Amino acid sequence: MRIQRKIVIFVLTVFFAAGTLLSANEVSAVWTRLYERAETYPQKRQIMMNIVEQHNRDMIPVLTEALDTEVRNLRNTTNLTEKSLQIDLMKMIVMELGRLKANDAGEVLYETAQTAEDPILKGEALIALGKVGARQYAPELALMLRNLNMNVDATRDQRKNEILAFALVTALERFREESGYESVFFASRGWYSPLSGVKERAAKALQVMVDDPTEQLLGILQKDEDFENKLAALQAEENSSASDSSKAEVAAIGLTEGLKYSPRDLTEARQLKTLRLYSLGMLKKYPMPRETDITSYMDRMILLYRADRVFDEDEMITLLETMGSFEGEEGIAQSLAAFLGYYNERREVSPPESYRIVRALIQALGTVGHTAGLEELTIVTFSNYWEGSIQREAKAAIEKIK
Repeated sequence: MRIQRKIVIFVLTVFFAAGTLLSANEVSAVWTRLYERAETYPQKRQIMMNIVEQHNRDMIPVLTEALDTEVRNLRNTTNLTEKSLQIDLMKMIVMELGRLKANDAGEVLYETAQTAEDPILKGEALIALGKVGARQYAPELALMLRNLNMNVDATRDQRKNEILAFALVTALERFREESGYESVFFASRGWYSPLSGVKERAAKALQVMVDDPTEQLLGILQKDEDFENKLAALQAEENSSASDSSKAEVAAIGLTEGLKYSPRDLTEARQLKTLRLYSLGMLKKYPMPRETDITSYMDRMILLYRADRVFDEDEMITLLETMGSFEGEEGIAQSLAAFLGYYNERREVSPPESYRIVRALIQALGTVGHTAGLEELTIVTFSNYWEGSIQREAKAAIEKIK
């Protein structure tokens, strides 16, 4: 009986592949009847293998109907051996629907993902949803991923949850919908183990999911209280396809976020410093548009440094180098000149706490190249208090401005 059934299936396959006068609907109907007559899962599997091997889009209705039938029978199958065979059969169907990009199968694929308890089957159904482009389910998948990201007890069902998270990231990446971006971002920052590949896949997905994720990343940057998440938002913006002006805007907000918190311990102090340095680096690379007032963002750092020395030498030098990149900006030049005036007044009493900062400040004034810096630079060159090397630096800056 089994041999006869295999022969019939083989003959039918060759017959249809050879190209007969049967229409696609008639061919589909024949395969559907064959599948419905199968009495056991091994028989169903044999028929389905013949269908799948064709990779024929005309078979999409057969595959969809077969999956729909198995989804409805899934909860009623109690025998463990049969259940395992049924799950393997459904995986085969789900993967083929995804391969064929069967958009019309979105509903039954989503139902499979909702109904299945087996994590592999559930994950394959989610990935297939992404392949078929069922974008209408993007909000639901984003919510599922968000819940996994927030998993309090990460060790409970860890492997199962990691399989699902990987599948969800894969599907959301294919959807390229803004509604899924934030969940994928936090998946890249989540509790998932390195072996799962979830965080790495999510990080790559962020680079292609949304052309300009500025709005989503600004929300994370300003609302999330974790300093490392704020830094990750900056990095995601820089790695995205957003415009340079958008990247500068996010960097400016990053700098303000790095300034408005008082660290509670050394770890937070280090994190905030890294956030500020990264923001300054972006501002140097992607200058703000000329119509935007950038001075206030950096002025505050100078004022805080003058008041409490809250920033170290390297951070202040990075700030001054960044300010120096704003060539011709009067506001920047005025801010730097005021800072140099502060040092000129103090030099009559005591040497500066850092000659490196003074040199970087003078060089920044020369690089900006605005005449607002000439007066304080000239004071340095005629002062009896400044060392010769500092005076030579000031003369070089004056030459640049002239």
